[in-house]
Amino acid sequence: EWCNYWQTYFIRNDKQMYYVPTSMPAGVRASNLCQELGQVSYIFSDKTGTLTQNVMELKRVFIGGSFYGQMGTHRGFDGGQQMFQDCQDQSKKKKIDAFLEVLAVAHTVMVSDGEGGMPKYEAESPDESAL
Repeated sequence: EWCNYWQTYFIRNDKQMYYVPTSMPAGVRASNLCQELGQVSYIFSDKTGTLTQNVMELKRVFIGGSFYGQMGTHRGFDGGQQMFQDCQDQSKKKKIDAFLEVLAVAHTVMVSDGEGGMPKYEAESPDESAL
């Protein structure tokens, strides 16, 4: 663990890994992968945005036979109001509550202090970050 700590420290502070356009240093989200980096010979990417800058956002969910949220060019999830209204029905409320509970606890997202006192969410993958 001590070696993992120092490896992540050096990666985060490597000036050659600093991305100037967004003023962002290299990020280490999983310290247990550092020892594997020296063994990489080839990098393959599928079309999921592994090496590009695809942005993932939660747009729509399907809970108990109902869709919440709309697909479109707007940013973020806009189905919260409909979910709130559907919670008046106890059978739908149980399903919505179960979905939100799993969404809230089954992830590896870490929250830290961001700029201006806003929370900053750091996740191991873009899909977890979107959720």
